[in-house]
Amino acid sequence: MSLYVVGVDGGTSKTIAIVADAAGRIVGAARGAGSNWMGPDVEIPMAVVADTVRQALQRAGLTGEDIAMAAFCLAGADWPEDYERREAYLKTAGIARRLVVRNDSFAGLRAGTSQPYGVVIAAGTGVNAAVIAPDGREWAFGYYVDDGGAADMSRQAIRAVLRQDDGRGPETALTPAVLGRLGYPTAEALLRALLAGEVDNARLFSICPLVFEAAEAGDAAAADIVERQGVALAEYATALIRRFGMRDLEFDVVLAGSVFKGRGPLLVDTITQQIHKVAPRARIVRTRFEPAVGAVLLAYDALGMTVTEEMYAALAETAPGAEFYDTRDGGEVSPLRSQKGRNR
Repeated sequence: MSLYVVGVDGGTSKTIAIVADAAGRIVGAARGAGSNWMGPDVEIPMAVVADTVRQALQRAGLTGEDIAMAAFCLAGADWPEDYERREAYLKTAGIARRLVVRNDSFAGLRAGTSQPYGVVIAAGTGVNAAVIAPDGREWAFGYYVDDGGAADMSRQAIRAVLRQDDGRGPETALTPAVLGRLGYPTAEALLRALLAGEVDNARLFSICPLVFEAAEAGDAAAADIVERQGVALAEYATALIRRFGMRDLEFDVVLAGSVFKGRGPLLVDTITQQIHKVAPRARIVRTRFEPAVGAVLLAYDALGMTVTEEMYAALAETAPGAEFYDTRDGGEVSPLRSQKGRNR
């Protein structure tokens, strides 16, 4: 029997499932709704996860019996009981012979480094950060996290628009950009819509890229938002570095998530400066792959497989294109860039 694995990245905005063979060829992929969940009814988000995996398996022409290992990297899996409840549900779903459940941050870490220890800052809709220490200990911020990520930056952009309108803040290019994106003629009209609950989160959070664009163009208010975000994100990493005794070590700090796709160098430069004040030998790196592919790599790791450069190359060649992961397109894109490996 051929060996196949599944990697899942379950986040606030979307859930991605990827099926790959033993050579690193991606043979199926699917995208579902968000699966982050903090309530007691874990069956609700796990049904989304399981259905997304089934779609990926169907596209690969496989069943759960064909999957030697599945790695589920899930937002909301923060406490031991979170892992237990998710694992118990997924074991009954018939989508893999064996599985592991981890916090979604670790998919981002594995997507950016093959080193045995390191730190990840995961900034998508929200924020998390995690560490694997040199002695093997693991820890993720989870529920300790303050605001951050695209949601936070979008809200700060709204504040900048309202502050210009009421006279407390400077004129900013964010005003025409945000009003144009959301479709309101004035800041007051936007505020009324927000108070009435007429702007859903998907629309609201879509303005985050506008902040980076305005900052790169020299807008002071937007640059301030980006720089403050960089300081806040770096604080998570430096706290982990101090807590786990890594200040003098050489290791990777992986930047994972959609926020790091924003235009311009200001965010990463700010993070780098802040981290190097604490850990001058740390390497600030971006992910080599999307976190869902990082989850595939974790599935290989769980099987004790050595991931070769040929496997990394195959993953890169056959992975879905960047548009597949875009939270703004509704997911209506072809899941595979290459059809290689789809035949069993």
